[in-house]
Amino acid sequence: MKAITQTALIETLNDIKGATFATIITETDARLKKTGNPFGPVRKVSRVNVCLGFQYEAAVNRQRAREDSATDFEARPRQWGERTTPMLVEHKGRTYLETKVQKSLGVTYIDSDGKELSREEVAPFLPARSKSRQEVADEIIVRDYALDSIRSLAFGGEEYVMLQEVAAPAIVAPAKAKA
Repeated sequence: MKAITQTALIETLNDIKGATFATIITETDARLKKTGNPFGPVRKVSRVNVCLGFQYEAAVNRQRAREDSATDFEARPRQWGERTTPMLVEHKGRTYLETKVQKSLGVTYIDSDGKELSREEVAPFLPARSKSRQEVADEIIVRDYALDSIRSLAFGGEEYVMLQEVAAPAIVAPAKAKA
């Protein structure tokens, strides 16, 4: 297991050629609905098998072919962010890793007091999923994870634990006393 910064992870990801399978652990805001939510802010910790460096349009058309459907799917342009590499996206000063979800290995919900919540407890407050236009039975699920939400990432025989980069505090001159 190697500790790695976001900057070093970006360099490592840029060395990947083609599609690569990985396991990722992330911690994100569960984005529960505010109306009626008795839990307040809730964190979602996910462990997921993903594919990095995939081509979305090609993946959907391969799935359509497996399902004996027309392979004429055309991806729309990204709705947000600017792609900087085949797997990285920049948006509002943050870097995101674009992944294709292969399989969820587990999800844990944690409230602000550190108490674990069951999926059943939070389910009524989870946001509704949007409808896909892929026209497939087995949807290709794409997730973009902010690098600062990634806790660990394993691929190519290595496991990387993310170090959270903290900006150095600005040096501020002391205020002059009034005479």
